[in-house]
Amino acid sequence: MKLSSFISSAASIGAAAAASASGFSLFQGDTTGCADAAASIAVGGRVGDMYYNPATLAGATTGTVVQAGSFFTRPHLKIEGTSPYTGEKYRTEGKKKWFAIPHFYVANAIADDLTLGVGLFSRIGLGDEFPAGWFGRYNSTKVDFATYDVSPTLAWQATDWLAVGAGVTFQYFDIVLEQDIDAAGIAGLRRYNDPSPSPFDVHQRIHGTDDCAMGWDLGFRIDPLDWLHIGLSYHSEITAKAKGHVRYDVPTPIRAAYPGFFGDTKAHGKITEPEYWMGAIVVDATDRLSIGFNVTRSGWASWDKLEIHEDVPFLPGHGTLGAEKDWNDVWRFSTGASYKLTDEWKAAASFTWDDSPINRKHADYIVPADTREIYAFGLSWERGLWAVDGMYFFEKINDMRFAGRPAEGVFSGRYTGGFSHAFAFSVSRQF
Repeated sequence: MKLSSFISSAASIGAAAAASASGFSLFQGDTTGCADAAASIAVGGRVGDMYYNPATLAGATTGTVVQAGSFFTRPHLKIEGTSPYTGEKYRTEGKKKWFAIPHFYVANAIADDLTLGVGLFSRIGLGDEFPAGWFGRYNSTKVDFATYDVSPTLAWQATDWLAVGAGVTFQYFDIVLEQDIDAAGIAGLRRYNDPSPSPFDVHQRIHGTDDCAMGWDLGFRIDPLDWLHIGLSYHSEITAKAKGHVRYDVPTPIRAAYPGFFGDTKAHGKITEPEYWMGAIVVDATDRLSIGFNVTRSGWASWDKLEIHEDVPFLPGHGTLGAEKDWNDVWRFSTGASYKLTDEWKAAASFTWDDSPINRKHADYIVPADTREIYAFGLSWERGLWAVDGMYFFEKINDMRFAGRPAEGVFSGRYTGGFSHAFAFSVSRQF
């Protein structure tokens, strides 16, 4: 099996826009990090915390440790719109299904102060699918975009109070974008992109993959006092160059009338994923209770446009597909606490406010979401060589109104009723 096929089957099943985070970033790289991100950045405890801060890998094991797990979610979001031609009101929602976001880590202490680790995870994910013939079909009917990241990381315990970690990320991705084209509207037989049903819609499917893109990570863990812990990390932008093809499902009357148009072709494009700045502080209030605060800056200004270039245009003068995005850099804030119930059991809880980078002037149905509020709860068990972590969170997605752009298949309306229930688990074993 080709690596790109493995990525598609193993990773792209999982990333849901309504359950990710800012834009379509994923912060679900580790179970304990979902429950309390501040502790995963500033303290550590599991090798999977390298997802947030590579410096937490220092001292994570005295031998070899393996960790595996997954995040599961089932998002829900309604989309409302109004026809600019008839004033008819529409409402629909994406197909309800479960998404999985797996992760795997292995680390080994190669010296008393050096730890080498490798993580396999997804940092970017986007997925949604709408019913056939829905009113926004001329903008999007399906999107499936997932990355598969392999990140070797080295962490050094420089002093008793300072650890430094750095890594390189090799990223593979698979992207699918589908939408309908109003062929009757283009031919002047009806109002262009009228959301009412049409038997002459052409279905367009774009599929692209990237052999390998690269980024890098850097982190620090600082313990200036026995009860005070600070974590800082940076994850670089990753620019991926996609190659693939565009396929068209053309109704017989359209194919007969325009035999030279809507031909399958190769295509290429470029996607620049954001950089992330993460910082956290954790205070040990008592021997059992720790309280923390985390802030993350996501550089979504890199997402200025979506462009896909066809080798052979489907219509004369239409060789470039895509739209303006003009997203914004955004902040993500969370506060959490963990409490050691017994020598084997620990509980955690957190609240996260996650801003949306979407520019409402360019809002569309590919990423139908807005600012989120996340309430998370976690429970960990550890005995001997084994550790098991579990987590549940409820995510509320705020309503968002936006103006229509009929030429792009987007109609005045709002995203509403958005929420998600999610859970995660992981198992760790030392050798």
